[in-house]
Amino acid sequence: MKISIKSNLYDILDKFQCKWVNVWLNNGKIIKVFLLDIDFLEDNDIGDAIVYNTTGSLDYGDAIYLKDMNRIELYKHTE
Repeated sequence: MKISIKSNLYDILDKFQCKWVNVWLNNGKIIKVFLLDIDFLEDNDIGDAIVYNTTGSLDYGDAIYLKDMNRIELYKHTE
């Protein structure tokens, strides 16, 4: 799924909540994260974000702002 600052956070939540995903950052880095939630940050200039961790638990962790993301897809394990 292509991501921009205009992406609908609820579409992201519906497809990826509580799932492992790969996130392509604008700097070219790809990170594997467990997507927990979305966060609306309308009261500041940073923008909306996904909330994730790297453990797979339901505990909250860090945020990645939509402005820093390029794409998000389900993680596919390859053997």
